[in-house]
Amino acid sequence: MISVVTVRPKYQFTEFNMMTSYQPFEHLQCPIWIYDIDNKRITWANSIALPLWESESLFELTSRDFSVEMSKAIEATLEEYQRQFLRNESIKTWWNFTPNYISKRALCLFSGIPLHDGRTGMLVQVVAEEGSLRHDLACSDGANLSLLFNKSGSVVSANSAFFHNYGSPFSTLSDFVSSEERAAQWLFTVRKGREILEEVSCEIDGKTHHFDVQGKWLFDKSELLLNLTCTTKQKEKLIKARYNAEHDCLTELYNRRGITNLLETSIAYRSPFELMFVDLDGFKLVNDTYGHTVGDQLLKQVGERLKQLVDEKCMIGRFGGDEFIVIAHTCRNQNIPLLCSRIIDALNRSFHIRGIGSLSVGCSIGTAHFPDNAVDQETLLKQAGMAMHLAKANGRNRFQTFTPNLAQTLHRKVEIRHRLARAIENDDLNLHYQPIMNTNSDKVKGFEALLRWSDKELGNIGPDEFISLAEETGQIVPLGKWVLNSALKQLSVWQREFDSDLMMSINISSIQMHSTFAEQLLAMLNFYNIQPQSIALEITESSMIFKHGEVRQALSDISKLGVELHLDDFGTGYSSLSMLHDLPISTVKLDKSFVHGSHKGSKAIVQATHAICEKLGLKVVAEGVETETQKAFLIDCGYEYLQGFLFSKPIPSNEVESQFLNGRQIHN
Repeated sequence: MISVVTVRPKYQFTEFNMMTSYQPFEHLQCPIWIYDIDNKRITWANSIALPLWESESLFELTSRDFSVEMSKAIEATLEEYQRQFLRNESIKTWWNFTPNYISKRALCLFSGIPLHDGRTGMLVQVVAEEGSLRHDLACSDGANLSLLFNKSGSVVSANSAFFHNYGSPFSTLSDFVSSEERAAQWLFTVRKGREILEEVSCEIDGKTHHFDVQGKWLFDKSELLLNLTCTTKQKEKLIKARYNAEHDCLTELYNRRGITNLLETSIAYRSPFELMFVDLDGFKLVNDTYGHTVGDQLLKQVGERLKQLVDEKCMIGRFGGDEFIVIAHTCRNQNIPLLCSRIIDALNRSFHIRGIGSLSVGCSIGTAHFPDNAVDQETLLKQAGMAMHLAKANGRNRFQTFTPNLAQTLHRKVEIRHRLARAIENDDLNLHYQPIMNTNSDKVKGFEALLRWSDKELGNIGPDEFISLAEETGQIVPLGKWVLNSALKQLSVWQREFDSDLMMSINISSIQMHSTFAEQLLAMLNFYNIQPQSIALEITESSMIFKHGEVRQALSDISKLGVELHLDDFGTGYSSLSMLHDLPISTVKLDKSFVHGSHKGSKAIVQATHAICEKLGLKVVAEGVETETQKAFLIDCGYEYLQGFLFSKPIPSNEVESQFLNGRQIHN
């Protein structure tokens, strides 16, 4: 700040001489003046500059002595400017001054100009006053700040602009830079003639301030001059922009970009950690039922619950949608399974949603370890994601740790899915048939059609492996349609050529059960000229219980056609006895695990199942019969229909004909 008094200087140019020397500047439409740095006075100003200086005449302005209240920091700054002018350099900065005690600020361009006696003065050109550039001042509030330190690092002086904005918060250079080591390094650097160009962040009255610092050593005075520009507002805007760029506005957790940046940092740090991939179970149903506004409320509460659960030892982010990432450094979180269990338990508790009430979701978690499983971000995320999907496939609401075997399993699933689609298109699948025996006549009652698939590269793939995958991916619909068509086509041939009373049992997935299924089935029966009572559709007990409401109407429609409905794998699920009574089930198939069981419990279940079905008027088939002892026991219990390897394994159609049908030709 340049202080103003009205004392006549010892030496002064006449007004006439000044007018003739600097007359060309009068034609410029901006305030201009000439400043004598050595004598600390204005030697000339154009008429436009006079109102800026609150002066009535050039004579009055040139009579002012600016040395009276000039701080040493400003004096040092102007002397440094003078040295820059000698190097033909100019300076553009905001300048604070107080003519007649009126605070003003202007954006000025300082440059050197020869004075009448050959010395170098300072030409000041005002680019803009504060009033005309208010929209630019937000980023320049802290310009023209100076601090002067002696060779020991103690504060000698602060200019008026610094004192006005911050007072006297520092007594030493180490206070300013918050480090004795850094202060010593600065003093050493400038004494070697090198300039300091750095950023400093420091606490002033409990608030963090940021400065760009330009520092030079004044060799003639053995002092350090720091010219400062306060960048606090820019920094705060930058910090806010960075926060917004790396944080999710809904949950206030890190977003995908933020958490992946933290993941990269954690990898670079080389400290072991566990990457936990958390995916909500049942969130899509909430979104579809109540809308995205309710879904957003739920996600926000999930984020809050995660923040309460895991402390500063962990980093949490919303990866996208209903997926969350937790990075837990194992040096501070040694029991990762316990942490996973705590997260699952916490998210299992119901959430209260405004205007809706209580809602419940669960979560599935997959984990991958750095560096044991992988050492790069992409692979860790992929591995944790794989583990999470396996946790979902295994029943949800649980966690799964990644292992190399898991990766092989998932890669095989992807390969099977791809090849299964091709197999359906190219008709590369085939059916085998296992006989169902009537113990009263010791003859074949019918056959169960069982799907078989042999791939050229993967070899024989068991139905337990590819059927469940087909249900996950939706491929079960075209696959089931192929099985149904192929089995009906084969039955039509056998009924025409061998025995018109033969039955065919065909496994059906509950996913195939839709409102028009019965109509499509009837069309196929008519096409192959098959009576509905020759067909039995088998549906597993587990699918019945979990999709009871969805399949009830479809089962009713199928039963009305006259097609039998068999409940497969009975005893392995959770169906109640009332289900057997309520639904149009005609036959129960006892699971082979009870037939194979040798303990009293299994035998009791075998006996009880037959007794219950007999009371309900249901037929019952025992599966998995492999020995004569099992056969004898089942017959003794009253079982009329048996199926298992004792009679035959599933075999191709040509073997069925040669082993079971050739003696039963029908001659028209």
